[in-house]
Amino acid sequence: MKSAGRIWLYQLLVNRVPGIRKRYHEMRKTYGGKKGQLLSWCALLFWNIRYYVLGGRDDSGFSGKTYEKKKLKLQESACPGRMDRRLLKQKMMAADVISFDVFDTLLLRPFSEPADLFYLAGMHFSCPDFRLLRIEAERKARQRKRKCGEGVEVTLAEIWDLLEKMTGIPAEEGIAKEKDMERKYCFANPYFAGVPQKLQEAGKTVIAVSDMYLEQEFLESLLFEKGFGGLDACFVSSRWGVTKAEGTMYGKVEAEFAGQKNFLHIGDDRHSDIAMAKRAGWDTFWYPNIQMQGRRYRPRDMSVITGSMYGGMVNIRLHNGSRIYSPFYEYGYVYGGILALGYCQFIHNFVRRREISQIWFLARDGEILKKIYDCLYPGEETAYVRWSRGAAARILSSAWKEDFFERFLFQKTGQGYSMAEIFKAMELEHMLLEVCKDLGCRADTRLDLPLAKRCRSCLKRRWHQVETAYREEKEAVREYLTSLVGNHSRIAVVDIGWAGSGAMGISHLLREEFGLSCKVYGLLAGTNTCHNPRPDTSESFFFDGMIASYLFSQTKNRDLWKFHDLNRKHNLYMELLFTSDSPTLKGFCLDENGKVGFRYGKKEAHGKQIRQIQRGILDFTADYRKYFPEFVTGERGIIKGRDAYAPLLLFLQDKKVRKALERLFDWDTSADTQ
Repeated sequence: MKSAGRIWLYQLLVNRVPGIRKRYHEMRKTYGGKKGQLLSWCALLFWNIRYYVLGGRDDSGFSGKTYEKKKLKLQESACPGRMDRRLLKQKMMAADVISFDVFDTLLLRPFSEPADLFYLAGMHFSCPDFRLLRIEAERKARQRKRKCGEGVEVTLAEIWDLLEKMTGIPAEEGIAKEKDMERKYCFANPYFAGVPQKLQEAGKTVIAVSDMYLEQEFLESLLFEKGFGGLDACFVSSRWGVTKAEGTMYGKVEAEFAGQKNFLHIGDDRHSDIAMAKRAGWDTFWYPNIQMQGRRYRPRDMSVITGSMYGGMVNIRLHNGSRIYSPFYEYGYVYGGILALGYCQFIHNFVRRREISQIWFLARDGEILKKIYDCLYPGEETAYVRWSRGAAARILSSAWKEDFFERFLFQKTGQGYSMAEIFKAMELEHMLLEVCKDLGCRADTRLDLPLAKRCRSCLKRRWHQVETAYREEKEAVREYLTSLVGNHSRIAVVDIGWAGSGAMGISHLLREEFGLSCKVYGLLAGTNTCHNPRPDTSESFFFDGMIASYLFSQTKNRDLWKFHDLNRKHNLYMELLFTSDSPTLKGFCLDENGKVGFRYGKKEAHGKQIRQIQRGILDFTADYRKYFPEFVTGERGIIKGRDAYAPLLLFLQDKKVRKALERLFDWDTSADTQ
């Protein structure tokens, strides 16, 4: 009856709301013992009152009512609560025996939850719900051990004795696979790399202590393999039947080193590693759990496996305590890394399925994407193509007159631009005075809508002069693009966004004006959205299959298509992730020998910050390749656009952190950023 009552209460207070359930289990993992149990139940009552009485929302990320929001940090690696290296050094020098926890201290896994490793094991075994079954088997094994009066510590063999019956997977095969995965995904924590060896050189006794179901011999070999070999001893609960959580492990260690007086234990669990060690009379140093430290900043609204891999990687990079990164580096690593990597995977699969032989990455956003793509897929033929919207508008002006006038005239009305500035942008300065005379205005007259309409009519009457002015540049583009095409019959043109005009313009030039039979596909990270004045500009090309989008479009992740708003600078924040420190291309030209040349604008004013952003993106890609090489190529583990956008979605909703980035970057913040 008592058990039934507890189950009913658990269902009532814990299981009904996903966000409450997740928080409760996180707290139970963090704080053990009776004190932790009391704290968790008090928190549970508070969360239920807030949700049911005060109208709080379910913070699970799956409510479906709104996008999740979090209070982000622009520079997570510098957040308060970082480990004090000087204090740690003092404590280690004062101790005779230094004891290290193993998992989440000496060794790390690139997952936000340790049990998420079982998702990949389930994939290997083709076993549905394997993660849950594996957790349940461990729980039952501990329960069975407790009933026999043998404590709660179990071995991997005892877990698989039950799991074999639950899944049909041979225990020997399962045990071998789990060990293989631990070897594959565990790696040395950079914060402690080389520390045990230096301590031993200083005459200290260094040991590892772990509450773990893995065999002690395996753990010793794993530590050796990851760079922590030669420790003086290793104590594992599955071998000795005593635990840190109960405090009995510390007595066992003291008995083994009876001649030593001062013991120091270093670990991440506040109960097992800190409270119980202190109760045994040991000195302690708390190394905060990296995943717990970073979890508050990571999106929950991601698919579980990709989200765990992403969260684990980012938390390890920013919260292991080994160094502080710049805000621009973190902006690239946290928000740009997964987006660039996922986009490159999308590009690779798109071109492979359509047998496209060459990929053009358009300047300047394509610079960093090409670097990543070439790194991921060496051997494929790619090109960095110098291109700009302004140059394209001039070169295509005869074919797409209205687009030309829209870009240079109507998009500039009412913004304080003078006629002189407008004609300089069009590179028609030689026509300025005669046009102004014809229109009855001056060079310093500000462009408004009526004047833009009259100017359009005037230029149409003088269109032969416009074509003559652009003739040489168009010839230079012919030489440039045809030399790039070579013998390729299918190419993909890659850009960040938004209308796909780059790919459409190049396709028109190659096929209609230069007489080439090359078929051109356009790939975009994102499209014009419903907030754009002309959201349907390229829809016929999307419908025809000539253009595809990775993140969102009218037919893909439509909720993001409705959310992403250029009027709130969303385009700008995304373009910042992929911009280059090279100057903007102003146009094309031919030198005296008829060779193609390029005309550039001013040098990028924020080159240092941009290089830091790119470094963050490149490091994310390198980390992903290091941790998950099997999911870089092929069809497995592809990062979907919805997942890639999730971190940026959090950022775009945090006005405070956006404003902080703008101030550091010295942007013009006059536009609405609500």
